[in-house]
Amino acid sequence: MTKAIRPSVFYFISIVWIALGCKNPEKSDKKVELILARFEQDLYEIQPEFIFDSLPDLKKKYHPFFQNTNDEFWKNLLVDSLQLKLYQSVKDTFKDITNELKILQQIFENYNILFDTSIQKIYIYTYVSGLDFDYPVIFSDSLLFIGLDVYLGEDHPVYAYQPRYLARERNRMYIPVDAAGAIADYLQQNTPSGSESLINHMIRDGIRLYIMKSLLPNEKEHNLFKYTEEQIKFCIDNEKNLWLYFINNRLLFDTNVMTKKRFIDPAPFTRLGTDFDHQIPGRIGQWIGYRIVSQYMKNNKNITLKELAKRTDYQNIFNQSRYKP
Repeated sequence: MTKAIRPSVFYFISIVWIALGCKNPEKSDKKVELILARFEQDLYEIQPEFIFDSLPDLKKKYHPFFQNTNDEFWKNLLVDSLQLKLYQSVKDTFKDITNELKILQQIFENYNILFDTSIQKIYIYTYVSGLDFDYPVIFSDSLLFIGLDVYLGEDHPVYAYQPRYLARERNRMYIPVDAAGAIADYLQQNTPSGSESLINHMIRDGIRLYIMKSLLPNEKEHNLFKYTEEQIKFCIDNEKNLWLYFINNRLLFDTNVMTKKRFIDPAPFTRLGTDFDHQIPGRIGQWIGYRIVSQYMKNNKNITLKELAKRTDYQNIFNQSRYKP
């Protein structure tokens, strides 16, 4: 399999401008123009024998994609059977991404408002990533990269080897959610995860999710967590008992890497040793972390999102939240 194509996002490039409007006169000073370029279309419509002649123009237009590759790499890519299959699926599935772009514009206008920035243009690049599930969306400064081959629909045969709980995340409805997550990652990129205790992981991920929810205020909560409606209802209905499990088993300050894996990492469900384990979704520690951070922000209305994103004193946030479901 050809390695995943992951652009280096710290370069500014000039591209064809495609303006997309979303009127909101009350926020005119925070409006954002989206500028879209479909790298996968410009690349895979080239015949392999003409790739070397076409590369100079591609490099000018899509400079970030060419930082750590040689010309032969791109020729090989155009004859790679998986990449060609993925491109055809992307071409068939994403003939129109207008709906996604409208939501992305709202996200970035909210970003300008909530973080007191004045980004006027966002450059959006779509591409075939080679199934880069770790980085489906990348954001830096004013550049957003979206690997469309990661969003072909959960029943697409290319995801057949994935467990169903992961294949569920392969739907295009999660593009805005992952974009909000990429922005949160960008804002938190210089924040350490502290002493690696479970509570530190929970609070750090809770901040990330709180930022995502702020950027996507109208998104349903279960979609934010990539849970089902039944799973999020179970969490809310059983929040107190879930929290007591962490307290009674003295898990909050546990630094064992397996504890983090058990409660923070993706999983089909969370094992607590109860009869209803299969109803408890994976990443339950992230959900509780989000609830703690939400309570903290409710109690500290003077704290801005910009300040929250930079916080690394996770245990202080936990203590000041006075979280008690």
